[in-house]
Amino acid sequence: MTKHIGKWLEVHEDEIGLFLWTCLLLFLVRSSGILLNNYAETAFLKRFGVEYLPIVNMINAVATFIVMGIVTGLMTRMAGARLFTLLFVFCGFSVAAIRLIIPLGIDLIYPLLFMLKSQYEVLLALLFWNLANDMFNTRQSKRLFPLITAGGVIGQILSSFATPWLARWLMLDNLLFVYLGTTLAGALVVGTMGRRFPNLFHKAAAGGERGKQRAMFTQIKSIIPLIKQSTLIKILVLMTFMANVLIPIMNYQFNYALDEQFASEGGLIEFFGYFRGVLNIVSLILLLFVKRLYSRWGLPVALMFHPFNYVLIFASFLLRFDIFTAMYARFSSNVLRTTVNLPSMAILNGLFPESYRSLVRPFLRGTIVRIALFMSHGMILLSTTLFHPKYLSLVALPFGITWVATTFFLKKHYAQILLDLITENMIDLKSMQSSDISHLFNDPKIKTHLTDAFAAAVGAKCLWHAQLLKLLNVSDLDRKIMKVLEKKHDEKTRIGLVQLMSPEAGLPAVDCFARLVPVAGPELMTAMIQSVNRQPAGTGRAFNLQVMNAEWPYEVKA
Repeated sequence: MTKHIGKWLEVHEDEIGLFLWTCLLLFLVRSSGILLNNYAETAFLKRFGVEYLPIVNMINAVATFIVMGIVTGLMTRMAGARLFTLLFVFCGFSVAAIRLIIPLGIDLIYPLLFMLKSQYEVLLALLFWNLANDMFNTRQSKRLFPLITAGGVIGQILSSFATPWLARWLMLDNLLFVYLGTTLAGALVVGTMGRRFPNLFHKAAAGGERGKQRAMFTQIKSIIPLIKQSTLIKILVLMTFMANVLIPIMNYQFNYALDEQFASEGGLIEFFGYFRGVLNIVSLILLLFVKRLYSRWGLPVALMFHPFNYVLIFASFLLRFDIFTAMYARFSSNVLRTTVNLPSMAILNGLFPESYRSLVRPFLRGTIVRIALFMSHGMILLSTTLFHPKYLSLVALPFGITWVATTFFLKKHYAQILLDLITENMIDLKSMQSSDISHLFNDPKIKTHLTDAFAAAVGAKCLWHAQLLKLLNVSDLDRKIMKVLEKKHDEKTRIGLVQLMSPEAGLPAVDCFARLVPVAGPELMTAMIQSVNRQPAGTGRAFNLQVMNAEWPYEVKA
């Protein structure tokens, strides 16, 4: 049974054990996170007050930098598995300690718990994926990580639907003890995996990495020359900035609308449980059964959906500030981010070779995200004494419209941007999957330019363009190769081009090869014979007779 399931999921037999344990580990990470998230948000909104959410988010943003710095330092000194186990135990017991002091009536524990749930969720996920990258190589990760992610989503679904039932059965505050149970189970799983897979699991800490984290101003100084050089980096900066300004505003409006709708803790936590359960079911279906939707429209068009939806969300909040708009906002933004925006942005970020990615990614995910989040939380904080949260839409809409305009600019200049990257050798195609490459170069203008470049190129560049055109399924490629073959190219280039000819090239290809016979060496002749023999039966009979009657070495005629 296990073998059949493994075959269906494309999990190799020797991977099944590690794969299942890894799925179970992420299941516990995500299920514990949902339990704590549902409780912490409910308790904060109903016992402390939604009006304090902006200041708590500002403090949380500062705390994130400090905590991440501490954890990064620990990761350089301690093996990942050991740190993961200790973090599980610390998270569980610290939350259980908060449960024990709730009867004392200290209101400040609720904002503290609200911040802790964000920190713990991020840290546990960070250490999980750090560990997973150590256990699986690149080929395995591309095949298995979507399935492992699905295991985490299943954990979120079950925990979401279980939250209302557990809150009624155990009482709301005792959900924190359930969280302790799930984190201890996670620590136990990490320990068990360490015993079952010691060779993969126990790796030394990367002690030499300490000090390589770049400060914000250092990142900015390093990236400025690249920003000046690359239009794509400018676009990525704008898109990342706009998205991270808008997300906190939408989340604040979402929470405010829920606080107005639900008067009791019981009603709010039931909503969180069932709403997030349904949302995660939809995410799971999309993750497992829906192909990347951007393949149909191309990347520039696909990247328009998410910002357009944000503009619609803020316009809707402005016209109707209620739970239905809030539900649409959270549901639609999550679905579009999962199915379209994240995969598309990942491909754009993956265009750069490793030497550039080491600068671009930390700058976007670190510096730009920090600046955007601080700016967003600051605007929300200023607005609390000035106007109702519905009018934050007027603040958010210019950012949303700018985001949309950026995607239109990308679509208009997309072909030239990619071609500039190719010309300046700033694009990394070797590390990309063929499906991603085909989505990138789907624009007819790009294909036309690549065809022209192929016709003008020589040597290795000529072969590179031909291989890319073949990967893109450019129409009538055989005829284009034949035209290039008859130019004055070296034999090595001609051999590579002949090998790219399809079995449907037919009689025109045979005639082209016949014209090349007088200048062909033995290796090129062998390649042409092999290509002719791949054509439909009878097509190459005359060519083969010509070869047999000529004075070629025995190895060629064979």
